[in-house]
Amino acid sequence: MGMVRQWQEFFYGNRYAESYMDALPDFVKLAESYGHIGMKIEKPSDVEPALKEAFSNKLKERLVFMDFITDQKENVFPMVPNGKGLSEMITAEDL
Repeated sequence: MGMVRQWQEFFYGNRYAESYMDALPDFVKLAESYGHIGMKIEKPSDVEPALKEAFSNKLKERLVFMDFITDQKENVFPMVPNGKGLSEMITAEDL
């Protein structure tokens, strides 16, 4: 959903449609409902411990779904605009 919002920000004059973030499911519960492990990571300081737990021997036989909570306005780079080549990608430094 963040990528949709980012495209709407960059190429459609901030006209947002179908990119709301307020009604997302609880991905931890969703993963657990299928018998997997769900982890919600909300703070940067929790990333390393969560990764260590996910890769630990006790979890190797099960799928681990990790839901990393980030700022909703954070963009992802590099990004290649539609119809452009890799040499025309946009990086954070370009903005």
